[in-house]
Amino acid sequence: RCNISYLEEWLKDKNLQSSNAKETLEPLSQAAWLLQVKKITDDDAKEICEHCTSLSTVQIVKILNSYTPIDDFEKRVTPSFVRKVQAMLNNREDVPQLMLDTKHLFQVTFPFTPSPHALELIQVPSSFKLGFLTRV
Repeated sequence: RCNISYLEEWLKDKNLQSSNAKETLEPLSQAAWLLQVKKITDDDAKEICEHCTSLSTVQIVKILNSYTPIDDFEKRVTPSFVRKVQAMLNNREDVPQLMLDTKHLFQVTFPFTPSPHALELIQVPSSFKLGFLTRV
């Protein structure tokens, strides 16, 4: 979730924050949230169903089944909890797409700043051992 926040901040700083970029990051953000939320009670299952609107039922179940806690403070998600979430999700209309559109291109413009140094005057030090380079 922290890395997603960094990415969102970077988009905001570069004025690239469009609704399209936010929509694209939403499933990733929800998946990160799903990994961090408590997954024990009926209320937890209800909250998961209400919050994970950009993820399909298959994706949510896959994340819950694949989740492996890294320490002794957390327990594995029980199969009964996964079935409970799946039953609640069966009542909703699923997200039409399982994966992100990999063919979608985001336009990014990088400013060009020419070097104030003439490249033909630059000398490569011999300590770099790049004798195979030739000046054109």
